Amino acid sequence: MIVMDAGVSRFQFRAGALIWTEGHILVHRAVSDPYWALPGGRVEFHESSEEALAREIQEEIGCAATIGRLRFVIENFFELGDLKAHEIGFYFDAELSRPLPFHQREIIHRVRDGNSDLEFRWVTPTRAALDELDLKPKPLRDLIAENHAGMAHLVYRDIP
Repeated sequence: MIVMDAGVSRFQFRAGALIWTEGHILVHRAVSDPYWALPGGRVEFHESSEEALAREIQEEIGCAATIGRLRFVIENFFELGDLKAHEIGFYFDAELSRPLPFHQREIIHRVRDGNSDLEFRWVTPTRAALDELDLKPKPLRDLIAENHAGMAHLVYRDIP
């Protein structure tokens, strides 16, 4: 995976999926994390972001996915434990080859991914619901809640 540490700094390259059903968007988190994110993960060396996203969906959800158009590029600067992180995130529309169960407020899928236990759920794409879950990175909350139709590039700094 493309992660580089230099002193107290970390760089990482991530791909994420916007997966929709019944007007809800799929989110996931490591059970130990207080925040949620869009499904996906880190890109490997010599792998396109679309290939990485398809691989991550297969590994975490257990089905193939069709990766659609690039919707958002977010340069995210944040603290990760004792590290100052710089993450480049590519976020794509994606469609699963088979539907996941739909329950409005329940965990619908769990999986062990490396050393992490992940859980997935559907959420209403409103600012209030996304804020309550603490969806990261923060700019996604507005883009999803506003149903931003075009391509967007954002730089977000959560640290000075």
